[in-house]
Amino acid sequence: MGMRPLSEGVVVIERGEGTRSRMEEGATRVWFKGIGASLLLLTLVPFYGLLPHRESGLAGEVTAELSEITAGVLYSGALLALIPAVILARLVSPRAIERHLARIGAWLARPPTAVYALALAVLAGSLVLGFSLAIQEGKPNLIDAMAQLLHARYLAAGKLAGPVDGTGPFWHVQNSIVTPNGWVSQYPPVHVFLLAAGFRLGAVWAVGPSLAALTVLFVTLSAERLLPDDLPLARFGAFLAAVNPFFVGLAGVYMNHVTAAAFGAMALYFAIRARDGRAAWAMPTGAAVALAFGTRPLSGLVFGVLAAFVVWLRAGVRGQVEWRHWARWAALASLGALPLILALCAYNRHFFGSPFRFGYSVAHGETTRLGFHTDPWGNDYGPLEALAYTSADLVALSLNLFESVLPVVALVGVYFLVAKRLSFGERVIAAWALLPVLANAFYWHHGLFMGPRMLNEVAPAWALLTAVAAAGVVRRIPGDRKVIGEKYSPRTAALAFLLVAGGVGMMVLAPQRMLSYRNFMPSARMEPPTVEGPALIFVHGGWTERLGMLLAASGMRLDSVETALRQNSTCRVHEFAQAYAAPSGRPRGTIEPVLDFERRAQGFPEIVEISSKNRIRVVQGEVLTEPCRREIDADRNGIVNVVPLLWQGDLPGLPGKGALFIRDMGPEMNALLIRRYPDRRPMVLRTSDPESPPVLEPYDVGMAAIWGGER
Repeated sequence: MGMRPLSEGVVVIERGEGTRSRMEEGATRVWFKGIGASLLLLTLVPFYGLLPHRESGLAGEVTAELSEITAGVLYSGALLALIPAVILARLVSPRAIERHLARIGAWLARPPTAVYALALAVLAGSLVLGFSLAIQEGKPNLIDAMAQLLHARYLAAGKLAGPVDGTGPFWHVQNSIVTPNGWVSQYPPVHVFLLAAGFRLGAVWAVGPSLAALTVLFVTLSAERLLPDDLPLARFGAFLAAVNPFFVGLAGVYMNHVTAAAFGAMALYFAIRARDGRAAWAMPTGAAVALAFGTRPLSGLVFGVLAAFVVWLRAGVRGQVEWRHWARWAALASLGALPLILALCAYNRHFFGSPFRFGYSVAHGETTRLGFHTDPWGNDYGPLEALAYTSADLVALSLNLFESVLPVVALVGVYFLVAKRLSFGERVIAAWALLPVLANAFYWHHGLFMGPRMLNEVAPAWALLTAVAAAGVVRRIPGDRKVIGEKYSPRTAALAFLLVAGGVGMMVLAPQRMLSYRNFMPSARMEPPTVEGPALIFVHGGWTERLGMLLAASGMRLDSVETALRQNSTCRVHEFAQAYAAPSGRPRGTIEPVLDFERRAQGFPEIVEISSKNRIRVVQGEVLTEPCRREIDADRNGIVNVVPLLWQGDLPGLPGKGALFIRDMGPEMNALLIRRYPDRRPMVLRTSDPESPPVLEPYDVGMAAIWGGER
């Protein structure tokens, strides 16, 4: 074995190219067989069942329960879909189905690339817009998006942050932070700036659909370059990326996943162009990765690794390691990313005190970091929890990607096991889909609302991978076979199963799922009441919300707020919060009563519901003080969530002539705010009973009804 220079910056290791190629191909095959077996185990074996037996808290219990339901729906539905598949295997020739599929493939391949990509982009954007306006009524449904929309309103008004002027308890929201330089959401700024641009243009509702359209545009362009030998398959996979309800749903509720998805898809496309052509494509690759990083840092890191992987694979051609090409690409990509990374560092330093510190750490502490440790809520996150949560994510993805009983992840696992080789494009698509799964295994936060949303930005990649796996598996299944003297077609059975399971899901189950989101958090879609002239509208929410936001706005970290409310009686927290927020000048470590801040996963005080969806915690034998009884009595007729209204009205610190929605903190604290806004007419938004819609009343009438007596 020897070495010789082939050209500048290129080294060829001479071992016989045929031998080397076979060795590399064999190693790749072993890797993917291992991945395939792992995917099958993670979806077929209920590892998520470990969570209730670990110190994983309520999050683990809920995840295990939801996963059990999802698995039941998925696999019982798959068994039902096998029935028509087995029947058709006897009655229909595979050639008949394949002829119809060939016609569809020819039709898909007919339009020019640009036309097809733009058509799918318009389709995706239209689906997101339709879901957002028709079902969500143009409103978010998660606090994450509400906090970012509120922050975006300040940016749109030309301010980097909201005010820190003593009014915080009236309008502070979860997932936001009081800093020395103003109030901000805890999230990196790129998505917030895009929302702000939407507000400036008077079309914030268009941000999600536009980003979804951009994502699908670049996914389609990439798919054709990754699968050049099978254009119909590439275009079918891109179609699935455009219509999968998992991607559409979260894009339609202002979440930042779609922003990460769009910049990630751009980064991949630019990296492919850099690999296939001029290295100058590296600069936009770096910029796109930086924008993804400034939206969701972990996703940005994953997309950066993916882009480097794509370019590195150029080195695999005939055993040539093109160090010079890769180094030039890396340098140019870094140059493209540098201005955006420096801007992000400046933002972090301005608000969080360090260029390398993100809002997540300021809000919840250093336990938000990657790795195995106790999370901010006191739950364990170790290797077994990672295994269990990853299993839950993949089971949910199998169902939620297309809302179909086609077990998507298991199908991909089977393909990896049976495939003889994977092309360059298939390896890239696999890495695009699977790298975030691996990365999220080392991150403590997982959520299953609207699907496994930490994987949402790579939903288009999973759609492409589903198409590749389905075609690859079917092509390896034999045609006609005789069983007990009768002719059956296993390939027809497989095709029929895919069509029935996938078709029923997309046409029946997916619309039902999307419509079901209308029933989640109806208060998020509440229309702000209209008023004449400037008004100060006090919205009466729950006691625990008042306490939590009083503590957070007074500077307590959000993980400590959550711990205080979860591990102590609400009455005891009330007494503590009054002292904590008071400008007494004494050290806060000496405040009484002393609360339990030692985080743990279980053993909390009892929960008691005092009105519909309004709960407090009590300790057995506890004697409630008169101030605590007053707070409970104030909530007896129900509560109204102020957070969905905040971003839709006038905002503290900004000029306005309409309704300024703020939190009712009780008559005594409210009086301070009324004096601050003498030009605004005070009013109250409340419910007369837990089942009635909110009503807008004059301030004195509302206060008397809520808090009693004349105010």
